Amino acid sequence: MGRMSVEKALAIACYGESVAAFRYRTLAERAPTPRHEAVFNEMAEEEQGHHQVLSDLLAKEFPGSEFLLTPEDKAAVIVGPRQLDIADASAFDKAMQHIHDSERLTGSFYAAFHDTTTRTDLKPLLKEMADECFEHAERLKEIPPASA
Repeated sequence: MGRMSVEKALAIACYGESVAAFRYRTLAERAPTPRHEAVFNEMAEEEQGHHQVLSDLLAKEFPGSEFLLTPEDKAAVIVGPRQLDIADASAFDKAMQHIHDSERLTGSFYAAFHDTTTRTDLKPLLKEMADECFEHAERLKEIPPASA
């Protein structure tokens, strides 16, 4: 994290939020219960909002910047494939584990970004994003598995 530019770290974070929103929307569409659907739709909206904030920040601070993210860059914020298999209850539960682990990983990414950046103007946003990721991970643990 220490050698990564702010621009690249924001691009990675933006990617992670985009994937998280996509995953939650996909899970909401295939939710086994109305409770699952409501939670996933709510979390998708939150992640889409995070993505928009980061996209706007990138456009304002680093206009015209584009990154081709490597698999290693993506692995800094996402566990498992971008599109998760949710064909049956067992696969759905595995997807939930990938999302839980991704939330924890992304929260750690934001926390490390917060701790290493010299951009004091970004610190409140990064702390908020880290806290929300960890909160999402806890909320996911409270949802009963689809196979239950």
